[in-house]
Amino acid sequence: MKLGIIGLARSGKTTIFNALTQRNGESAPPGGHAVPVLGVVPVADSRLDWLSQLYQPLKTTQAQVTYLDLQGLPGVTDSKREYMSLLLTHMRPMDAFLVVVRNFVEPSLGKPDPRRDFHELEDEFLIADLGTIEKRLEKLAVEQKKGKKIGGSERELLEACLELLNSGKPLRIKPELAAGPELRGFTLLSAKPLLVILNNADEDAHPSDIGADEVHIMVVRGKLEMEMAQLPESEATVFRQDFGLSESALERVVRRSFALLDLACFFTVGEDEVRAWTIPRHLPAQEAAGVVHTDMQKGFIRAEVVAFEDLHRTGDYPAARKQGLVRLEGKTYPVKDGDIINFRFNV
Repeated sequence: MKLGIIGLARSGKTTIFNALTQRNGESAPPGGHAVPVLGVVPVADSRLDWLSQLYQPLKTTQAQVTYLDLQGLPGVTDSKREYMSLLLTHMRPMDAFLVVVRNFVEPSLGKPDPRRDFHELEDEFLIADLGTIEKRLEKLAVEQKKGKKIGGSERELLEACLELLNSGKPLRIKPELAAGPELRGFTLLSAKPLLVILNNADEDAHPSDIGADEVHIMVVRGKLEMEMAQLPESEATVFRQDFGLSESALERVVRRSFALLDLACFFTVGEDEVRAWTIPRHLPAQEAAGVVHTDMQKGFIRAEVVAFEDLHRTGDYPAARKQGLVRLEGKTYPVKDGDIINFRFNV
C-alpha cells in the first residue's frame, strides 16, 4: 500500500509524515529544493505476533505501508503552480492520498479554514485531470482525422470524465469511470481515494466539516503525535492515555487506510517464515497465490485455508484440522481477512 501525503504549505503534512514514520523532523532535504521522501512502515498486527509465537519461524514479515512526502521548499524561481505540478507528478503512482489540512491556529496564518484549504487542493486535482483528459481527446481527434479507427470505449469514458470535471465534481464519486483498463494508465488524481487528516492542535480532538464528497475524515494532532512517536513505547502509552488516545496515529491511519482501499491481509505460515500479505478484499484465491509467487498462480491446484479465529481458538493446526476447520478451496474462493493459507500448486 502506497500513500501520498498532500497538503498546502504549513499545513503540517511533514509533521504528520514524521509522526507516521517515527522521524524526528530535524533533517531537511539538501539544496533548498523540494524532494520526495519515502517512509516504509511495518504494519503492527497482533494476529501475526500470535502466529509467530506459535510457529517460531526463522523470519517474521509484517505487511508494509509506504508513505511519500514532498519535503522542502520550491526553488526561488518556482511558482506555486510549478510546485503543485511537481507535487502531483510524484503523487500519481500512489494508491491513495492522505490530504492534510490545517486545523490549528498559526499566528502568521490566522484562524484555520479546513474547508477552504481542502477545496483549494481539490481544485488542483480537477485542473490537472482536465488537462490530461483534454490533451488525450485532442490526440484522439487528430488520429481520427488521419483515418485511424478509434475502437473501444476510451473516448466515451473520457468524455464522461470531462463532463463530471467541468461540473466541478471529482472523479472519485464515479470510480467506475477511471477504474477500467482504458483509463487506468492515466492515474487521474481526482479519482484517487482520499483520507482527509485534520491536523489539530494538541488539546483539540474535534473534527471539522470540509464539505466534500466521498472522502474519509479523521483527526490527528500532528505535533503531539510526532513527539509521542519519538518516545519508547512504554512512555508513549502513558502519554497517549493522558490525551485520551488508545492507539498511535500510525495504527489509526493504517486501519482507516485499509478500509479506504478495501484491503485485507492473509497469512502464510511455516518454520522458515510467517508472513502477512496485503491484497484487495475478496481477491480470488488463485490471484492471491500470485501475490506470494507467480509460479503458485500459474500452477494453482487448491488453497488449504483456516481462519485465524478458528486456529487461535483451537490452539494449533492439527487441532483445527481434527475439528474440520481446515478446508480446501478452489481458484475462485474469495480470500477473507485473516485467512491462513497454504497454496497447493504444480509447475
